[in-house]
Amino acid sequence: MIQFQNKRLFFAAFLLFFSVLLTGCASKEEKAIRQTISSELDHLVSPDATQINTYLSFQLLFPDAQQDDSSDLDPSITEIFTEFYKNFSYKISEVSYDDKSASADVIIHNLDTHALAKDYAIAALKKRIEGDANPSQVDFSLSDSYLLLDKTLKNHDYKQVESDIKVQLKKKNNVWEIVEDTDFDNELSGNFLTYMSDSNLLSPKQVVKIHFDTIKKFDAEQLNRYLSLDSLLNTDNTYTSSIAHALAEQIHKSFDYKIKSDSVENNSAKVVVKITSTDFTSILETYQKQISEWVQSSDALEAGLLGRHEKGREFLLKAIQDNTATTSETVEISLTNDGTSWKMQMDQNLAQAILGGVSSTLADVQEDVE
Repeated sequence: MIQFQNKRLFFAAFLLFFSVLLTGCASKEEKAIRQTISSELDHLVSPDATQINTYLSFQLLFPDAQQDDSSDLDPSITEIFTEFYKNFSYKISEVSYDDKSASADVIIHNLDTHALAKDYAIAALKKRIEGDANPSQVDFSLSDSYLLLDKTLKNHDYKQVESDIKVQLKKKNNVWEIVEDTDFDNELSGNFLTYMSDSNLLSPKQVVKIHFDTIKKFDAEQLNRYLSLDSLLNTDNTYTSSIAHALAEQIHKSFDYKIKSDSVENNSAKVVVKITSTDFTSILETYQKQISEWVQSSDALEAGLLGRHEKGREFLLKAIQDNTATTSETVEISLTNDGTSWKMQMDQNLAQAILGGVSSTLADVQEDVE
């Protein structure tokens, strides 16, 4: 009986030793896996701006941006990564592995990149619209994208959000390595890339609002270039410039809008907007009244054809400058989603509403003054 008990004790001790041996091996392997992940993610917990470019690709957040020459990249871009990850933290939870591969569930805390992506998209669209009013406009470069992101980060406060990611590892030469790919980079960025590639990140209604809010902030010269007002008159440069500037000033003072409704069906959308602008029909009526009265005078007869032509220009310019009347028109704006974002179509009806009928007005005036 005693001998049997001794055998049982021996067997139990053997099992306990073997279990401890296995647990010890497992703990050592798991520790190596955790250490590999920590070594990688600790770069983001407290990134060194002078070294981060050796760890993170400059195209991490904007893989589709136009590539700059490396010598032209703004040095402050490295500081933007620091700002992006300044509150980054992580916790490794479950780890599983076999002889050659492993995976770990990691809980990540970082800024709300969905809100950041939306704010950035708004800022980028504004910048592109402003670029249409800038004769030196060029496509966004990688540096431009990051500098705009930096400005967006500094102009907003973002809450912290939690996300779960799964880190994949493989063993090479008896050393664990993280399997890095675009999905891993995206997860480390808080899915910023996913949000930025969402063609519905900004709704059609928001796209229209951004366009019109940006136009409202244009000065006269920006409006002149954006609306191509110089092309409305086929006359000498001095006269064209004066008229275009006066038209732009009128639109600058009176332009406003109100979104009435919106609808979306698949990749097409309609946004109904009430647009207020300068009433160029009223300008034309004022001009025609003044020119008709003057033509009946003896001064008009003495001025000759050239003099009457010049006087007509003066009357038109003054009628534009002195105008206070406005007009409103409700238009339906069409938008299409090209898989990247919603694009607003500037058709003739929309252009006429913004211009207040100016193109047809000037066509009539041309016959009078020439």
